[in-house]
Amino acid sequence: MTITKPTATDIATLATRLGYHSAVGGADQYAAIIGNLLDAYDTVDTVDGIDGIDGSLGADAVVATGEPRPHRGPDPGEDPHNAWYVKTSIISATAGPLAGRTVALKDSIMLAGVPMMNGSGLLEGYRPEFDATVVTRVLDAGAEITGKTNCEYFCLSGGSHTGADGPTHNPHRRGYSAGGSSSGSAVAVATGDVDMALGADQAGSIRVPASYSGVVGLKPTYGLVPYTGIAPLDPMLDHVGPMTATVADNALLLSVIAGPDGFDPRQQPAKTVDYQAALAGGARGLRIGVLAEGFGQDGGQPDVDTAVRRAAADLHKLGADVIDVSIPMHSIGSALWMPIIMQGMARTVVHGQGFGVGRDDRYPTVMMDHLFAQRHRVDELPANIKLCVLMAEYVTERHGQTHYGRAVNGIRRLRAAYDTALRDVDVLVMPTTPQKAQPLPDEAASIAVWCARATEMFGNTAAFDVTHHPALSLPCGNGDGLPIGMMIVGRHFDEECVYRAAFAYEQRDNQR
Repeated sequence: MTITKPTATDIATLATRLGYHSAVGGADQYAAIIGNLLDAYDTVDTVDGIDGIDGSLGADAVVATGEPRPHRGPDPGEDPHNAWYVKTSIISATAGPLAGRTVALKDSIMLAGVPMMNGSGLLEGYRPEFDATVVTRVLDAGAEITGKTNCEYFCLSGGSHTGADGPTHNPHRRGYSAGGSSSGSAVAVATGDVDMALGADQAGSIRVPASYSGVVGLKPTYGLVPYTGIAPLDPMLDHVGPMTATVADNALLLSVIAGPDGFDPRQQPAKTVDYQAALAGGARGLRIGVLAEGFGQDGGQPDVDTAVRRAAADLHKLGADVIDVSIPMHSIGSALWMPIIMQGMARTVVHGQGFGVGRDDRYPTVMMDHLFAQRHRVDELPANIKLCVLMAEYVTERHGQTHYGRAVNGIRRLRAAYDTALRDVDVLVMPTTPQKAQPLPDEAASIAVWCARATEMFGNTAAFDVTHHPALSLPCGNGDGLPIGMMIVGRHFDEECVYRAAFAYEQRDNQR
């Protein structure tokens, strides 16, 4: 679209607002220069897109499609927990490792021609213009994509109450949180509506709903799975991964989606393996560190800590060497994460039209245009999103991005502390969340309660989004009828060992 060239008055007004008072007198000159430079923007409009290039990126290159795919809204009777945004039946291959399996997508993952809201009413009416890489891969592997699942508003909540389509209910107790932000994906797997699902994780958004809803969820090593075609929060901590009913299915789905795609700048060179092959190793000989600082956290529940310690003891009975480990810096992991998620989200989502800039990425320009056109509706944002933006703007106005930089510098120390511990043990274990699922807040809840239900569960999970270690949650018991999750954390790109420990625990009754 042609950009209207500015007048001298436009530039003078802008210069005044920005405090560039010395530029006001030369506004006519600035306007003329900018008008000429905007010709380059018009040129950009003629070449947007990568489709039809020489194909050198290989079979995983993202393919655009202008045709809507068939979809429908879920019938009330088939969606009692409000897990689904839209239902589909999309198959593109009849053979492959996922043939005959059904897969759901978190509604932050782009499925071309099918509506996507990313939990936000501001995106209502948007249909992605291309498939995410992970979508292409699961379809090529023979899976059927059966729909998009509800997620939290812009994926910024560990509860399941902020999405524009209403709360998603825990599959084990209505009125309680299913965890977030991959809320619907966890519920769809837990209820058996789908065999497998994909979620995204920037603070625990795969692992928290896995813990609350009682399924297996993996946040892979940063960059192992391409994030191409998925709504981001900040490129330093964006992850996508599998959510399944069993560890074996989780390893299978990771084997399909892992590996570079030639687009995602988050990806690093990494050897992918047959993760299912690691499952047969058993617990004997594994060195497992029980992380002291992962227990007894503020807001925690004693039965959660007890269940995870009991699970570690079960692994010891199976032949693992289980020792206590202390990493004092773990206690400030979520504090180091805070400036990155707050200021990064504001820059990427709020000011960056849902996607941000500065990456050699595949940009969903239709989505960016859509959100730009909705900028007058920002007062519709839920309280937890407004809180994050207000905090980010307040800090930025007074200190710029310095705290973001200090956090990244500090994270290097935290990463090194985990790596040092992981030289002596193969994996670390701790509770995924300090507490079990909590009641959903009602519409009359105070801002404090609303925001607490969105953030109270990240004490163990958030740190590994910024240190980039693989972390998996699997069920290890229940309390008062609600699931409890144990988190297993491994070395970078050592998902094999994480799966080995998880599978040994899952199969414990068959190994004694």
